[in-house]
Amino acid sequence: MANERTLDERLLEEGADWIAEMVSEELGGFIPSELCDLVMQTELKVRAETGDDLMDHDSMTGRIMEVFRADPEVPTQEGAVSEFIVREILHWEDEFRSMAGHPRRVRG
Repeated sequence: MANERTLDERLLEEGADWIAEMVSEELGGFIPSELCDLVMQTELKVRAETGDDLMDHDSMTGRIMEVFRADPEVPTQEGAVSEFIVREILHWEDEFRSMAGHPRRVRG
């Protein structure tokens, strides 16, 4: 989908910072903006590789976690990066994209 790729790097960085703040506040813990950026970049890669620009958040979360589990640099053990956190980041990304004038549509 064209609007998935129209956010420039500066806006994506700003989004990652804002999303990290929102998720951290919601969950009562620290979520680094680097994780939010990694989720957003991995999501774009998954959408491009699958050709599924409307993939729902549950399916996307599963795909992102597969990528993360295969990467020894991403801590996916219990208490670290989890499906719950990734799903929350995706939902807050929806909010950010809408506010930035680039809303996205996903199934379900």
